[in-house]
Amino acid sequence: MLSLACAAQTALPGKLEAESYASMQGVATEATADAGGGANVGWIESNDWMSYSVNPSIAGWYTVQYRVASAGTSGQLVLSQNAKDISEAVGVPNTGGWQTWQTISSRVFLNAGPQNLAVFAKGGGFNLNWINFSAEGTSARLPAIRQNGRYWVDSSGKRVNLRGVNLGNWLQLEFWMMNNSMTAGNALINDQCTLEATLAQRFGNAEKERLMGVYRDSWITTRDFDLIKGMGMNVVRVPFYFSLVENEYSPYNLRADAWKHLDFAINEAEKRGMYVILDLHGTVGGQAAATEQHDGCVGPAQLWSNAAYRDRTKWLWNKIAERYRGRTAVAAYDLLNEPWGTDATTLANYAYELFNVVRAKDPEHVILLPGHNSGIDAYGNPNTRGLTNVAFWMHFYPGLWGWNEVQGAANQANMHANWLHCKVNGSGESCDWNARLTGLNTPFLIGEFQPWTLLGSYGGQMTRKTYDAYNMYGWAATNWAYKTVSYGGSNGDTNSWGWGMVSNSSNGGALGSLNVSTASSAQIESYFRGFATQPLVRNESIAYWMNWKPAVGAKIEAEMFTTHSGMRMETTSDAGGGFNVSNVDNNDWMSYPVTVPKAGWYSLQFRVATIHNGGQFALSKNGADLATVAVPNTGGWQNWQTVTASAYLEAGQQDLAIYARVGGWNMNWWQINPQ
Repeated sequence: MLSLACAAQTALPGKLEAESYASMQGVATEATADAGGGANVGWIESNDWMSYSVNPSIAGWYTVQYRVASAGTSGQLVLSQNAKDISEAVGVPNTGGWQTWQTISSRVFLNAGPQNLAVFAKGGGFNLNWINFSAEGTSARLPAIRQNGRYWVDSSGKRVNLRGVNLGNWLQLEFWMMNNSMTAGNALINDQCTLEATLAQRFGNAEKERLMGVYRDSWITTRDFDLIKGMGMNVVRVPFYFSLVENEYSPYNLRADAWKHLDFAINEAEKRGMYVILDLHGTVGGQAAATEQHDGCVGPAQLWSNAAYRDRTKWLWNKIAERYRGRTAVAAYDLLNEPWGTDATTLANYAYELFNVVRAKDPEHVILLPGHNSGIDAYGNPNTRGLTNVAFWMHFYPGLWGWNEVQGAANQANMHANWLHCKVNGSGESCDWNARLTGLNTPFLIGEFQPWTLLGSYGGQMTRKTYDAYNMYGWAATNWAYKTVSYGGSNGDTNSWGWGMVSNSSNGGALGSLNVSTASSAQIESYFRGFATQPLVRNESIAYWMNWKPAVGAKIEAEMFTTHSGMRMETTSDAGGGFNVSNVDNNDWMSYPVTVPKAGWYSLQFRVATIHNGGQFALSKNGADLATVAVPNTGGWQNWQTVTASAYLEAGQQDLAIYARVGGWNMNWWQINPQ
């Protein structure tokens, strides 16, 4: 039975009476016993549907509530548009009777403006009284991020320490991040182009697009943003493929759902007080080296040889800038990810072209000039070109792929410590980069880094130290990556951990394989949807250290200074393991933000080791000594002894510094105890 009714357009947010459909198939209406009276739709069987004319006032995510009644458990409904599912299917529970009513809910992203929505019964045997759409609001706007010399600052000029994570394998797939679990025929799928081509060849472009949408709705959900916030992050870098926004079948045109997932990322981050960096990870034609798969397709980087592709990339950034101009939750635009399929000069010239395209539409957002694998020297100094709100990025992966690579967790930990801290002469590794960026007077983003996967028990603390060191220089930092999954999952042992801060749990979250060449569309959809619900575990060592703060009454790890001059760190053999401060010379210092609960006298303990006599340091505040401590000869650099002192401390949050009057000693920890 097909029925047409005369139905007015309903403004959303708002409530639709189920019987107010514009058209339907297979259903009928009846008087309802639900609160409010009137009628409900009944006799809903599998494949029945009701269509409604609506007009959402704003584009964004909506919570959808359905008022249902059923005497069985076979009911299942979904919102669809143009015969495509646009929400998750939700099951209708047995409510205890055909007029015993209950409210269930799901979520949907809607574009603004007049459109038709259909409620489709994937499983029948239920009644429906109304459908309510509530716009998912955002929190108060975040302060805009700007450039002030070499620093990232907010709209009031206050420095902002951006520390975050990449949402890899979400809007740009990298199949190693899900254990290379998908195959096409007898071969592993190793790039997004192969997956999409296989789906299109088997099911057609429309179904391919629907299935990719299911995947994107599932790999990252609201729970992931909760986990990211809980891990101490305040920014997410969002890698995306060009065809997420541009209609690849109709170049220079937007997809119908062009902004769905980027808007979702920005909205969900902003609700939790986090910023977003938009990262064009894969351009049309590809920009990365020929062997790389992270830009969409393994093969030559055609962006650099195809003028039309470069023009389409300009068009894309023009549309992005037009869309997000004034959106303060967006911290920066990352123009190109790892564009190493060309030489540094060609890259710099094209990046400046993209900069001008964006700046023509968006006068305020920070724009990131992409680093080459040879560095950033080809750009010169952007300040001399009159550019504002501009920054550079590089990706630093010490310890991997031959870059200072060493074997063993302790050796890896010490290698990372050396990377982060200056040599005695003030040069070396990140120190040299700090000097370069200081000379350019330009902010910096470490867009990708990996400080835990080979470090075993040292990984969590080294992750925090990396953020602290980069932030001390004024750099923003986003690690790679938030989540990876494996066949067996993780039991939570942080001494052996993969590339994601979060992984699937071995307790109910195990991952199977999928042959995309033989699986049905329904099987592929089910596999993709599984990512949204599989149990996850986080690296608790990273979570602990990212949220750690020095506190009165607890050990303050000496190496966990937030700012310093001249200090270094190394692994320790003292009880408890971890790291100690080392290579302390005269006039070196390290500072810690400590909240003192009340004014008064406090006992101080310091865990020290040295082979020298005459070492001395002061605990100071604002350059004034609070206590002076002599360091005895303990008989070795790892022979540890606790020395004591006392000091009068004012109440409140304050920076306390340990200042080396006479160096030549190590320190493992110190502690403040009320007297």
